[in-house]
Amino acid sequence: MSDLTRTQRTLHAQTPHRMARLYQLALADRPDEEFDRFTKSLARDSGIPGALAMSNAISDRQFFTGIHLPSADELGSVAEAEALAAAVGRVMPLEHGYCPETLDRTKALILPDVCMKPDFAGNDVVDLVGIRTYMGIRLMDKEMGIPLMTICVVGRDIRPMEDGRRMLAYMKERGAQGQYLLDRRIDALS
Repeated sequence: MSDLTRTQRTLHAQTPHRMARLYQLALADRPDEEFDRFTKSLARDSGIPGALAMSNAISDRQFFTGIHLPSADELGSVAEAEALAAAVGRVMPLEHGYCPETLDRTKALILPDVCMKPDFAGNDVVDLVGIRTYMGIRLMDKEMGIPLMTICVVGRDIRPMEDGRRMLAYMKERGAQGQYLLDRRIDALS
């Protein structure tokens, strides 16, 4: 395990607890209508044209409990929308994307241009999906004290660096809403 990054080591150490909790909350392996609606509004209100948005349950993989992909109208063609849907799906390895890194952070991860940071520019989703902008924040299990999920918005165009503050404020606000949805689910178990 010595070749793993610090983030990967942390994720692996928490995986059994996180996975058990996600299954207990029915968020580990099946789409959730409430989170699907949430991600649709997350993308719509983000200010990022053609945004993708996900609520991401992270265990030994990433599973998008909620997902919003841009429509053919937003992308300009049915073929492009179908190709994007096929490339993204609901499951992604931990090595892809930026949400595993976000899960390991105490603050939101805001990348107006993912290629500005070399360690993020080489991520497989840059080429696979064409991601150039990312903003995400983690959601915590208030009882267990571990991060369970992330919510994120990604875009295929670079955002101006001055958008960073607006993106951060947006993710903090929407992170609180996502946390409320997760907290309600946790409270329902009690």
